[in-house]
Amino acid sequence: MIDFQKEVIDKSFQLPVLVDFWAPWCGPCKVLGPVIEQLAHDQEGQWSLVKVNTEDQQELATRYNIRSIPNVKLFYRGDVIDEFTGALPRQMILEWLKHALPNPGLLALDQLLAEKEVPEPGDLEPLMDRFPESPEIRIVLSQLILWDAPEKVHTVLETIKMGTPFYDKATYLRDIANFLVLTSDDEDLTRIQNLFRKGSLEEALPIVIEVLGKDNKKGDGKLSKAAIGIFNTLGTQHPLTKAYRRQLDMVL
Repeated sequence: MIDFQKEVIDKSFQLPVLVDFWAPWCGPCKVLGPVIEQLAHDQEGQWSLVKVNTEDQQELATRYNIRSIPNVKLFYRGDVIDEFTGALPRQMILEWLKHALPNPGLLALDQLLAEKEVPEPGDLEPLMDRFPESPEIRIVLSQLILWDAPEKVHTVLETIKMGTPFYDKATYLRDIANFLVLTSDDEDLTRIQNLFRKGSLEEALPIVIEVLGKDNKKGDGKLSKAAIGIFNTLGTQHPLTKAYRRQLDMVL
C-alpha cells in the first residue's frame, strides 16, 4: 500500500507525479504499464511515476472517479492537471506529456517560490534570462516591479502577445503601468499615483472612485483602465475588490 498523500500529493509540489491506476486483471493495463515505466526511466527528473492497484486501493479509485482502467492522471501542486484513459501507444503518450507537463520555467518559478515566499526582483530576473519564453515568470516579475519601476513593465511583458496564455493578465498590468508613468499636472491624478506607488490601495481606491464619478475619462481613460486592472489582478475574492469593484462599475 502506498502513502498517497506523501508519494503523490506532497511530492507533486516538488515534481509532477504521474499516477497509473491499474488492476492485475486488466489486459490493456499490462500493455500500458511497461511503456509508462520505460518513459519514467527515460524522462527521470522531469516527472515521477506512482502505480495504484485499484483492487487494493478502492477508496482512492472512488475518490478520483476511476470508471475505467488504465487511467493515467498527472498531479502537480496537489491537483490533477491532465489525464488520459486506455493503453495509448508510446508516441501518443510522448505527445501528451509534451503538452501536459508544466513548462520548465514554471517548475523553476514554483521551486523558487517554495524556497522564498516573498521573492525580490533580483531573484526573478535570472530566471527570466534562463527561461525567456515563460509567461509565468514574466507575470510575477512584472507584479514585483510594478509600483517601483512601472516603466520597465512593458519590456518584461513584451513577449506575451494577444492570443497567448496570460495575455489578459499582462494587459491588466500594462494598464496599471501606463497610468503610473502618466505625466500630468492634475492634482487628483498625482495624488492617486503617489498612493499607488506607496502600495496604499485601500486609501487610494475610494479616491479613484470619487474622481471617476466626476469624470470617468480622467487621464485620457488611463485611470479607469488602471482601476479595472488593479481589481482584476487582485481577484474577485480580495477584500478590496469586494468592497469597491461594484462602486467602480457604477461610476463607469
